Amino acid sequence: MRINNIIKYDLETRAKNLKGEGKTLEEISQTLTEEAKTPISISTVYRYFDSNEKALVQAIEKSDKLQAKVADAEINTITQRVKIIDQFLKISEQALKAGDFRAAVMALRGATEAQDSLDKRLGKLKAPTNTNNINILNIQEQTAHARERFADAVFRIANGNTEREYSQ
Repeated sequence: MRINNIIKYDLETRAKNLKGEGKTLEEISQTLTEEAKTPISISTVYRYFDSNEKALVQAIEKSDKLQAKVADAEINTITQRVKIIDQFLKISEQALKAGDFRAAVMALRGATEAQDSLDKRLGKLKAPTNTNNINILNIQEQTAHARERFADAVFRIANGNTEREYSQ
């Protein structure tokens, strides 16, 4: 397989820096072409970043804007998972009230899977800044609260008591 022109002409650092500045693939291609005095196509830039995930991670680490977007996406994902867990618990309780035990079990299974998924997501979070640490702590508190509600719902279902008001 042919060596990527970015590697061949020792343009890796420059490409990472341009990506970290938030430049598009086209802008990176144009800049590298001008600086190297040799054609560097958009597809070459795309293939370089696609095949070199480490370079992409380094580019993200250099860009505060990109770091903030990644942190916001993580927080939004976690918040949505907590909402999904709450919905599954409500569905389970409604199914029990209607006497549909199969639907209740399916909803509890969905809540368990969503909880497991949330646990995995939280295990992967690594906050680069103090602001993100605060946001992650808030999310972890919400998760703990969701776990308590989940455990409470499972306990009530096991004991045949489905009456409970949700407060947030």
